[in-house]
Amino acid sequence: MDDLQKNVSPVGFWVVAPSRRDRLGIIDATGESLTFGEMYDRINQVSHLFRRKGMKVGDTIAVIARNRVDTIVVHLAAMQSGLYYTPINYHSVVPEIEYIFKDSETSLVICDQDFAAVVRQASDAVNIPADRRIVLGVADGFESLREAIAGEPTSLPTDRIGGQILQYTSGTTGRPKGVRRKITNVDADTAAASLRWVLEMYGIDPSKPGTMLTTTPIYHTAGLNLTTLAIHFGVSIVMMDRWTPELMLELIEQYKINMTVVVPTQFVRLLKLEQEARNSRDISSLEWVVHGAAPCSPEIKRQMIEWWGPIIFEYYGSTEVGGTFVTSADWLSHPGTVGKPGPVTKLRVLNELDAEVPTGTVGRIFMRQGDDQIEYLHDPEKTLKSRVRDMMTVGDIGWVDDDGFLYLAGRTSEVIIVGGVNIYPAEVENVILGHGSVADVCVVGVPNEEYGEEVFAAIVLRGSDQGASETVKGKLREEIENLCFDQLAKFKCPRRIEFRSDLPRDPNGKLYRKKVRDPFWESAQRSI
Repeated sequence: MDDLQKNVSPVGFWVVAPSRRDRLGIIDATGESLTFGEMYDRINQVSHLFRRKGMKVGDTIAVIARNRVDTIVVHLAAMQSGLYYTPINYHSVVPEIEYIFKDSETSLVICDQDFAAVVRQASDAVNIPADRRIVLGVADGFESLREAIAGEPTSLPTDRIGGQILQYTSGTTGRPKGVRRKITNVDADTAAASLRWVLEMYGIDPSKPGTMLTTTPIYHTAGLNLTTLAIHFGVSIVMMDRWTPELMLELIEQYKINMTVVVPTQFVRLLKLEQEARNSRDISSLEWVVHGAAPCSPEIKRQMIEWWGPIIFEYYGSTEVGGTFVTSADWLSHPGTVGKPGPVTKLRVLNELDAEVPTGTVGRIFMRQGDDQIEYLHDPEKTLKSRVRDMMTVGDIGWVDDDGFLYLAGRTSEVIIVGGVNIYPAEVENVILGHGSVADVCVVGVPNEEYGEEVFAAIVLRGSDQGASETVKGKLREEIENLCFDQLAKFKCPRRIEFRSDLPRDPNGKLYRKKVRDPFWESAQRSI
């Protein structure tokens, strides 16, 4: 081993935890906390439970839970058991959960007691056995996690294989698609250490662990990944559940938070605080504030840098591919950029002929993270269409400047991003078309100062309903809204509905979605 290797600080929860047994490992909004030693023991107990339940390498567990201590415990147990971990948005309704259970071939489900009723219905629909339904808390028809692990050993299990996250993201059919990476025979410790570059590119030193504030739901890729990566660095975690700007500032002061991850919507709400509220808390401990998941207004970002200083880092990426990142200093000298590729990320901007475009020319953004190769589960056609050579695109377009910084120009994929959460129009349109009075519909994202975008639906009514009175149309609007609330998570439902006489389509019936969307963005100083 050379001197460089000797001086590299260890990374990986199971490597660092034994030397930090008495240090705070994690605390959630309920006040429950575990030291690193207690986390180590409980994670191992859950791993043994998975084996006792018959879970094999490559099997899938689905988790519908809030930001809780045991949610992270279950995740890390899956990551040393060779399992696919599928987080599901807890705002999802029964048909959405049922679809993911079935598509991911879920073998075991874990949920918060708050969501037991909907999870029970979805589990019944896909015949998940009763002994593979586990609850965080207590609920009829579920086995309590705490009771289930009571007799399990706290020792490391044998045959520790690194697991993977099977995240569901929007798909062209309107149904979410599972983004899957292969589970190999890499041991759990090596798998954890292999991602150390993600935090190190922000300058975070594993030899000097601090305390991170998790402000976003950990069913979202960014919140989950960066939280668990921090744990692998030996960082203590403070998890929020229901976020408010006032509480965030309070927790930063209370726990001397030195790193956190946010979405632009949170910046907007923080900036709405009165000056007195801003000044009431000591946030001088902050060293790294990472944001991403949605476009950020340049003016909003500039104001945050002025308030918090040059400690704000931005990342751009997706569940599918690697990404770029940018420091405050580089962003200020290149306003609007989303940065340069990470240490193991390859970036190319290609034209329609799959050739690389010149600097400053807009094209399709393709990336690859190291040797990473993903597939869309059960959709080889989408997987193939997303690839060019060894790279992949999620449909975004942009350009690179002379200094190698990437800028976004828009999205060809039509995905709507509301507060960092992806919504695919086709899924919403399919629900609206289920109403008997709807002849045609177009769903797009339109500007929203707080969330970045909001869902807008342009609807063409059938026959006689077109000339109906405003009273009748008001009733129809209410019926359509209720239909959406019944079949979609609340954040996917249109916040605005407009009835129109027709929608722009070509002779072949192709919808000109851009013609519906663009008028809303003409006065905005951004295109996404």
